[in-house]
Amino acid sequence: MYGGQRVIARGGRAFVGLSAGATGVAFLVLPYAAIALVCLTAFFAFVFRDPKRSIGAGVVAPADGVVREVDESRGLVSTYLALRNVHVTRAPVDGVVEKRQRSRGKHAPAFSKRTEHNERLEIALKTSRGHISVIHMTGAIARRIVPYVDVGQSLGKGEKMSLIRFGSRVDVYLPPSSFKIVARKGQKLRAGVTLIAEDSDGDVE
Repeated sequence: MYGGQRVIARGGRAFVGLSAGATGVAFLVLPYAAIALVCLTAFFAFVFRDPKRSIGAGVVAPADGVVREVDESRGLVSTYLALRNVHVTRAPVDGVVEKRQRSRGKHAPAFSKRTEHNERLEIALKTSRGHISVIHMTGAIARRIVPYVDVGQSLGKGEKMSLIRFGSRVDVYLPPSSFKIVARKGQKLRAGVTLIAEDSDGDVE
């Protein structure tokens, strides 16, 4: 699939590698500490996993998680990513990256209403149906967003866009005149798989 398949996501491999290396050393000098490090390595491997996905129809979710807000008038679908979710984000449709902008800010919990002032990374796509913006927000634990794309790059639907380290929030804004949102608050999403919107004429290809 797009970008190649890896067991561990790019941007998270150093965490797993360093923890695994420390575990090996600890087994030689501090066996009891090694047990804790094995658990830490397993934790990092779980958090930064990068599973293969079969891309779904229509406009697909850019992130795993639970829909926290839908605003059809603004074309907004907002997703909360818990620690257990996959943290690799994906393009909701085919498009060309026209903006990649990082804005510094605070680190309020991702489920909080105060996230409007959090650090974020916006990736804007130019598509055949208008401009789509995907906003990645950090949380209290998530302190780093690792982008995989550059301005001018063409993306296929479901192609990987970024890695958000630990819990976070992802908002996608679709042109309301071009798309009909079908996602609902509380719905569980899988990045690149779950349908969140279809063309306003009902096309979900």
